[in-house]
Amino acid sequence: MNRLRQLRVERHLTQEELAFELDTTQQNISKIERQLTPMGEQMIIKSARFFGVTADYLLGISDVKYEIAISLSHSHELPDAALRDILSHYDSLNRPQRELIREIIKVVADFYRNTKTGDKQCWDS
Repeated sequence: MNRLRQLRVERHLTQEELAFELDTTQQNISKIERQLTPMGEQMIIKSARFFGVTADYLLGISDVKYEIAISLSHSHELPDAALRDILSHYDSLNRPQRELIREIIKVVADFYRNTKTGDKQCWDS
């Protein structure tokens, strides 16, 4: 399914309502959703901002909906040296590597959230 259509349906919007929000026509939304016409640069920007997703997600380039912007220029203000170190390494990765790291973090966080061991070492056998 086209990502623009998917996001529109998730928000329970009609093509007319989305067209109004993006300052375009219902016919244009329909053509984009049916992949009869590509999204122009301004439409990509407006759509990504409206839905709060990355342009890469909107275009189907990535499955990561949200990009977490971290400014390393202020990393010295972070309270934890270990966190600064992690962010420094993260910043050196390419996009697919960053996506993999985010997915790994999600899995580990879900694991700990769903365990009843609390702060105990969950990895010990």
